[in-house]
Amino acid sequence: MKPRSSIQITCAVIFALVLREIQALAGRRRLGAFWALAEPLVHLVMFTVVMGVLRGRPDIAGHPYAMFLLVGMAPYLMYRRIAMMMAEGVGSSRALFAYKQITPMDTFLARILVEVCITSVVYVLIVLGFIWFGFDMTVPHPLEWVGVLLLGLLFTFSLGLILAALVNALPDSRTLIRMAFMPIYLISGIIVPPSHLPPEFLPYLMWNPFLHLAELTHEATLSNYESISGISAGYVARVTLIMLFFGLGLYRVFRKKYIAIVS
Repeated sequence: MKPRSSIQITCAVIFALVLREIQALAGRRRLGAFWALAEPLVHLVMFTVVMGVLRGRPDIAGHPYAMFLLVGMAPYLMYRRIAMMMAEGVGSSRALFAYKQITPMDTFLARILVEVCITSVVYVLIVLGFIWFGFDMTVPHPLEWVGVLLLGLLFTFSLGLILAALVNALPDSRTLIRMAFMPIYLISGIIVPPSHLPPEFLPYLMWNPFLHLAELTHEATLSNYESISGISAGYVARVTLIMLFFGLGLYRVFRKKYIAIVS
């Protein structure tokens, strides 16, 4: 048999892990597969009804509120799930590290690929539903939209590396991390546009990279939408590079401890 290169081995390992995750999702975790579609729908209905009661029929830059909510909510839910899957990935994949070909990084990448695929399918289904009901779901700046999503994925990957090290050192912190994503959700310009928030709070909210990602996503997907002053992809990129450097350093420090779990 012809020996395979390290890249071929890594690709084969990641492909096998992706198949494992999909099989688990379709088998033992069917409720999880259902929730992947139900969660964004529940959020859409709940917040649209709440905003309808509070503000009548709110339109954002000439678009229905449901559209504004969807284009910001779907990426954030994906980012949150990826970060949590990476944070909990080491503990749930302990037995796999008995095989020397499998590294913790392989499990991280496999989980990211699975989550991106699931979110893409769910998003397409919801968008088709919106089109069925007569919504114009045209993306005016598709390349900018894809670029923002890729930047968000890289930022989330960096965040996931840090959270994985934190959960490995302090296992009880995973509950606190899950709880922290809810207030971040509320202050990231996903439910309410930042322009509708009290101006005195904006300087503090601008430190939140998720706010920048949400505003950039809205600007790329909603025609005539103008983001607030100070929104910058460069800021997110700089934060991502710092977190990526720090996260990869933590991964290198904790890598042997991840693998040593089953030693």
